[in-house]
Parts: sequence; structure tokens; C-alpha cells
Amino acid sequence: MYLHSTQSTTKILVLLAAFAPYVMLAGLLGLLLSTVAKHRIGVWASVVVVGVAVWTQLPVFVANGAAGAGAQLTAMQSNIRFGHADAHALVAQIRANNVDVLTVSELTDDALANLAAAGIGELLPHSYVVPAPSSAGEGIWSRYPLTEQRSYDGFGNVQLSARMTLPSGEVVTVFAFHPVPPYPDTDRWSVEMREIKSILFGSPESAGAAIVGADLGATHDHALFRSLLETRFEDAADQIGAGMVATYPADQIYPALVGIDHILAAGARADTVGTVPIPQSDHLAIVAEVRLRIPRGAP
Repeated sequence: MYLHSTQSTTKILVLLAAFAPYVMLAGLLGLLLSTVAKHRIGVWASVVVVGVAVWTQLPVFVANGAAGAGAQLTAMQSNIRFGHADAHALVAQIRANNVDVLTVSELTDDALANLAAAGIGELLPHSYVVPAPSSAGEGIWSRYPLTEQRSYDGFGNVQLSARMTLPSGEVVTVFAFHPVPPYPDTDRWSVEMREIKSILFGSPESAGAAIVGADLGATHDHALFRSLLETRFEDAADQIGAGMVATYPADQIYPALVGIDHILAAGARADTVGTVPIPQSDHLAIVAEVRLRIPRGAP
């Protein structure tokens, strides 16, 4: 419960919060062992842990919100690991999933050149990209024209937004966020997460339909992530009750354990959410099909 609710910037608590569902699952094992051992105090303690787990985790498995009835879009978010991910594989996934808008974290100059050579411009001809060394670069690619491009100051990494105009005339703001990771500089991550909330809550760019693609370094069990959902924005996975969509780490012999990559939506609702592997990246890319909600007063 404390891990789920705390906004502490103590490093160990932030790291443990990412694994809170697994910590809570240990309560089931404790309940089983305490029951077998007929340890009454252990049973009651385990029941409390399991109860808290259900209370904190159940909401992400329950679909919420009205379905959209407007234009449908497929959005993808991919962290390409310091620009080293396989560009041809990423472009192949864009093609296979019929992606309309892509946000990329950790975009370098070399990665930008590799993606161009792999043919990303043939699928997503419009872009707003700011490559940078190491993990700092960011990019947005779109099937549709991008205008009102903006980069946000005051962050360790590049943070972007742009307005995407659909053939129907509907306009969707696309945000690409990548705050510094919570480790080792947890304090800085906390500041940047709050600044991202300010952008989503109060900036002119956040009005109307909008999509966020982001590596936030945060899971649903981080209070600072859930605070973003106090704005108009909703987690696409939460909208359909998908539970935790794990994206990291993706380069180990075991499956990804935590969901730190997200697609958020405002004025839209997800129909599907899933992940796809990108070789040489330590993140799975997250893909969501979203449908815009008809604006108030529309026929």
C-alpha cells in the first residue's frame, strides 16, 4: 500500500514501487504457507496484503470510459536504446501494424540516418525530430501533416509536441515525452514528471484530442504516474482493462517485467493495446489502436 501511494523520492522506494505487483503477489504465497502451517497471525497478515493488492491492482483490469466514434489511429511508442535498435525491424513493425503516428525515445543522429535508410519516410512522411547523443533525443513521425511543432525547455532529455491534421480535418496533438530515468537521479525524475503533468494539465497544446507516447520510467504503481491521469489524459491500457503492459527489460532471457512505456489519450479511447519486440532495444514497443471521441455538439 505504501509503495503504491508514496511520492517519496527515496531511490529504493521508487525502485520497489516498479515491482509492487510482484511484492504483493508474495502475499498469496504467504497466505498459502500460513494456512498450511496453521499460523493464524500469518494468515491474517497475508489476507491484508492480498486485500491491498486487489484494491490497488484491480482497477487496471477493468475497462473504463465510453468508446470513441471518430477517426481511428494506430499509435506506437518505442525506446530505441541509445539509437542502437534495429531500424529495419522498427520500420517493419510500423508497416505490419499500419502505424499512423510514432514516438521514439533515445533518437540519435545515427539512428535517424538508419531509419531514413530503412524507409520510414515512405510509411510516415511527416516528422518532427530532435536527435541528440545518448538517451536525450526524441522524435515524432506521422502519416499526416505536422504543424505547431514545439520543444519544451527545462528537461534533461528532449520533450516534443506537434499538431497532426487528419484527412477528416480533425486535429490531434501528439506529445513525445522521456523524462530522465528515476535512477540514479530520482529527485530530477520527480521534478520532470511534475513538469510533464503541468504541460498536460495547462498548456494550450493539451486542449482537444491528444495522444502521448512516452517512456516515463514509471509504472501504474508510481503515484507520480497516476497523477498524470488526474488531467484529461487516460492510460490506453487502463481504458481497455489490459492490466500491466510490461515493456522493460526486453533484452533478457526472461520476459519483460514492468510497464514503463505508455500511450496516453485525451478525447480518444483505445480499442487495443499490445507490445512488439524491436531487436537490440531493451524496451518492447507499445502499440495502441485508438478511436477519437466525437466532439461535443457533433452530429
